[in-house]
Amino acid sequence: MTLIADASPLILLGKISLLTKLLEKNKLIIPEKVYLEVIKGKEKGFLDAFLVERLVKEGKIKIEKVDKKIYEKIWKLFGLWAGEAEALGLALKTKCPLITDDKKCLNASKATNIKVITSLDVVISLFKKKQIDKNKALKALRMLEEYGWYKNDIIKFYRGKIKK
Repeated sequence: MTLIADASPLILLGKISLLTKLLEKNKLIIPEKVYLEVIKGKEKGFLDAFLVERLVKEGKIKIEKVDKKIYEKIWKLFGLWAGEAEALGLALKTKCPLITDDKKCLNASKATNIKVITSLDVVISLFKKKQIDKNKALKALRMLEEYGWYKNDIIKFYRGKIKK
């Protein structure tokens, strides 16, 4: 499956060591602004930034330009940050699902009928497809609880999906 992502899931999935696992059976396309936003983390020594840069160089993540008119329309209409606006624009263009953890972007995706996936959903999907085991899935959720901006009840809900 081909997926579009904004910066947050790239960073989070990189931090919890699941980005490369996601790419084993999926293609990932990101807009230019998202790539630039993520690799800016190299200045601070963030390993996820170096990982994304390597995956782009290896051709495992593709970068695509977004039509400026589409980007500006989304940006004005929904008030999204640049990377999220470009990612949503790319999802609209390609009709591919969008991975995002940004609340405004989640709402804008739903409003534009774009299928949306969160980093938490990626963990559950990898677990259900037996690409990761129960222990790895639970560890990933603990790490997302630490690194992400999720409320405790949301993490608890996703933990329940694994413990069933």
